[in-house]
Amino acid sequence: MKNTLKKILYVLLFVLGFNAIATLFMPDKAFVVYWVFFAILLIATIICLLALLITGIVALAKNKTGTQKLFKGELLWSIGLIILLIIQIAISQIFSHTPDTAKLATLEKIKINGTTQAISVRGESEDNPVILFLAGGPGGSQIQATREKLSALESDYTIVNWEQPGVGKSYNAHPIKSLTPDVYVEDGHALTQYLKERFNQEKIYMIGQSWGSYLGILLSKQYPEDYYAFIGTGQMVDFSETEQYCYDLALSMARENNDQQQIKALENLDEIPIRGNNISLEIGTYLMYLHKMMGRDSNIKQTNWNTFKILFSPEYGILDTINYFRGLYYTFSHVYQQLYGKDLRQTHTEFDIPIYILQGRHDFNAPTYLAEDYYEKITAPDKQLIWFDRSGHEPWINENELFQENVRELFEK
Repeated sequence: MKNTLKKILYVLLFVLGFNAIATLFMPDKAFVVYWVFFAILLIATIICLLALLITGIVALAKNKTGTQKLFKGELLWSIGLIILLIIQIAISQIFSHTPDTAKLATLEKIKINGTTQAISVRGESEDNPVILFLAGGPGGSQIQATREKLSALESDYTIVNWEQPGVGKSYNAHPIKSLTPDVYVEDGHALTQYLKERFNQEKIYMIGQSWGSYLGILLSKQYPEDYYAFIGTGQMVDFSETEQYCYDLALSMARENNDQQQIKALENLDEIPIRGNNISLEIGTYLMYLHKMMGRDSNIKQTNWNTFKILFSPEYGILDTINYFRGLYYTFSHVYQQLYGKDLRQTHTEFDIPIYILQGRHDFNAPTYLAEDYYEKITAPDKQLIWFDRSGHEPWINENELFQENVRELFEK
């Protein structure tokens, strides 16, 4: 028993030592070490638990002293490895951060309407105007992507990325079943008040991607006194019509490619838009197929960015990554169905602030004809629809330099 405890202690010291070295000498890459040790410990724990189960069955059957000692040793190892796993997860969470490649570079937990939520703050001066970035979803995060793809704006703006309730670092802010679009609007409003006060700003700017473009429109309409202007990209307009469009487009592409497996999967879906307790996987049948097709489209400027860069980044600990997947599954399923029947052309066309739509010409997820139709119906002090000819659903990623140039021009009017 003592020898086993010593060995477990040695493993603990080795793991902690390696983590400490990585955290001290390569903090922005330390997440790689965290994940490697987590994977090793997880595999070892599973093997040890299986061995414990087998040994336990044998010990009960034969009641031999040697087998019982082996069982006790494996039990100690199992407990020790589980403790190490918990420690490894805790280390990854404690030392998650946004790299200090800007003078302002913080990853923070703040209070919003009585809940704890996360934001990243990046820029060069607290005196600069603030841009609040609203990620796609609901249940999605783009905290790493904004750092990488909007970095050129950091010299003149403070970029705040909001980890919205039900995803990643803010997954537990509200019970998932309590989330509604109104909850996001009120939390977004409270966050805006916090940012205005903290950075001594009369108003701030907003950029919204996909679901974030819808949320940004709601905030712009309800609280125009808080914002100088709003940019929507991957602009969502009518969610029910969008789902039907995406399904029809995916089925058409599958037939054109003679992809029988995809055709069968799509034809097996009962109804569009999809409803049920957990709709994420079914909607993914056509949305992920369209995402794959955009990744192969030669008209779209392809980049080296992908979702795994969010999941495995300095900003995310291991638990955050787990909660990212929970957000895509549970949060999306619960909130997205509440958007069916919502059509901004019918409800949100008159604004007191400038509204700009920056849309990818080859966006398969947010129909371009809907964005164009919506733009024509908008009345605002200033409005503009700008097309990105080499982009899909995310112009700020596909053509990020051009996108940032346009942001400057529009926000500096």
